[in-house]
Amino acid sequence: MGKKDTYDDLPLRVDLRAKKKGEPAVSLRRGGAKPKRLSNLKPSRIGPIRGVSAPATRTPERLGSRRVVVKARVIKMTAYGVGAAKLHLRYLDREGTGQGAEREGFFDREGEGIQRQEVDAIREGEPHQFRLIVSPEDAERLDLKDYTRKLMGQVESDLGRKLDWKAINHYNTDNPHTHIVIHGLDQKGEEVFIDREYISNGIRHRAAELATQELGHRLEHEIRDSIQKEIKAKSFTRADRELIQQSQDNRITFDVAGDTPAARLQRSRLLGRLQELERFGYAEKVAGQQWRLADHLPDKLKQLGQYDEAMTRLKRAEQQLGYPANGYRLHDSAIGNPLEGVVLDRGLSDEMSERGYLILGSRDGVLHQVPVSNLSQEETKVGQVIRVQVLEEKSVKAADWNIAGYAAAHDGIYHAESHATWAIEAGKITPAQQESYLHAHQLRLNTLSNLGVVKSIEGNRWQIPEDLPDQVQALAQQDNRTTRTVFVAQHQLPIDTQVTYRGRTWLDEHYHELIEDGRPQGVAIKLRNAAALRAQWLTGQGLEAGTQASRSALDDMERQTLAAQVRQKTGLPFRPLAAGESMQGKVLGVVDVPSNRRYAVVANSKEFSMVPWKQEPLPPKGMNMAIGINPQGRAWSKQIQKGIAR
Repeated sequence: MGKKDTYDDLPLRVDLRAKKKGEPAVSLRRGGAKPKRLSNLKPSRIGPIRGVSAPATRTPERLGSRRVVVKARVIKMTAYGVGAAKLHLRYLDREGTGQGAEREGFFDREGEGIQRQEVDAIREGEPHQFRLIVSPEDAERLDLKDYTRKLMGQVESDLGRKLDWKAINHYNTDNPHTHIVIHGLDQKGEEVFIDREYISNGIRHRAAELATQELGHRLEHEIRDSIQKEIKAKSFTRADRELIQQSQDNRITFDVAGDTPAARLQRSRLLGRLQELERFGYAEKVAGQQWRLADHLPDKLKQLGQYDEAMTRLKRAEQQLGYPANGYRLHDSAIGNPLEGVVLDRGLSDEMSERGYLILGSRDGVLHQVPVSNLSQEETKVGQVIRVQVLEEKSVKAADWNIAGYAAAHDGIYHAESHATWAIEAGKITPAQQESYLHAHQLRLNTLSNLGVVKSIEGNRWQIPEDLPDQVQALAQQDNRTTRTVFVAQHQLPIDTQVTYRGRTWLDEHYHELIEDGRPQGVAIKLRNAAALRAQWLTGQGLEAGTQASRSALDDMERQTLAAQVRQKTGLPFRPLAAGESMQGKVLGVVDVPSNRRYAVVANSKEFSMVPWKQEPLPPKGMNMAIGINPQGRAWSKQIQKGIAR
């Protein structure tokens, strides 16, 4: 499996012991080496971590302090990392996450309304970025922008440098929270290092300390409410972790409570949690004050939490749909038979890893939850009709054969730029395709490197084994990575928008079966009502629903709309091509329209035209091309080079 970007593989130990006066706040040790002062350490030698003062990481939480959850992730700025970072930012900046209808927008220490493009920018020489999620327990009572600015000011004070950071608040969950992006270079252009212990505990302590300053210590009833919530939680909690730490061979014995209020409260908290675990079937009372915990308790509680969250989502989707469901179904990544339905909800089950879910309503009235491995890369929209299916995965990609073939001819060494130049000279790609060709092969090399199949060497070169395709195939079979789940939109527009769309829709294709479907449950009712409204709209356009004539007329409407957009952009008149006609020009582009059709647009100095396009790869912009319609009404196209069509 591919390695994830974590702190765990960095060969460094952090010494957080108290220092004598005049010594640096923290020293870093590598193996058994003697401590060095931070000023003597070269950033290139220690990876993306750096020590900070012990008080920031070792001060215990006091009873009554506000609680804050902090999650962190480091992204290395490889070719793959850059792409993943930008996709993540795009997802963070999506609509529907702010307090109002508008996007919330990024902010920093001084400004607000910062555009995502500014956050997207990767600084020259930036080796990595840090991504944080800060979620105070009482976030709804805080001014999150002011709170985040104060928190980051404290972090900068701990690290002893001014950071380049941006943040965005999200209010679309039960717990409002803040996403923070910290660049790997500070404002002076120096590399940023953050200690793993500080990431794990220090920032959380600072955040809790600040929340306590802003809101005051929790009152007695707030503490008891929080404890009761933790006791009843259908998830793995801090109380569970404490029980496991105090147990031996899954057995735990409770002694008489201490004589302090805090000790009695702690015993009551843990005992209450044990009784709740017993109700779940995850603990049992053996004798007296002795209890036995279930094996693999963290995993079981995690599964219980995931199930509870899934059922909450499904019931919420049913309520928003407004029609009763005919049951619920939870799917894992191996979804089985293809599934078609309307997207009723989508969201993240884990905002740090971007793992997500889709809630689909199928026409039999059942509501489904389907997992999505990376929601920021999945373009489905609420209201769309999509098809979910599992496809056989080709473990050995075309890029693998390309890389192996080039390396075999160059002593087992691969160089991407030289390969792209060779591909142009061989006529495999055009100069306009060079950038995308390079990017695709660089992404694949990063994947192969994470799998341990290829090795990066200096000068952006790679050492490639002779049997690269065989090794990739063997790894795929070993990890059982022979299939993948795909989500295919049956129409780009949501059902409600399809009712009045000037073009062919999924409702038009399935009109008769939708109208005749009399099932009184869930999505079947929604689709039947939408089909009836579509028929009314078509009648107003002089068309009859469910006929081939109406679908052809709708195709013409969609082409005319696209032609008007191109005409407005280019200033050229549109020339529709009749049977037997053709024209020559340069490719302006290939355009996807909501009906899932694709058109190649070609223009010369006088006019432009278009034809349906189904081929791969897409023709690059500027390519000389002839297009036309044959006497039988079928579109054709030919690339033109040096005045000769071929």
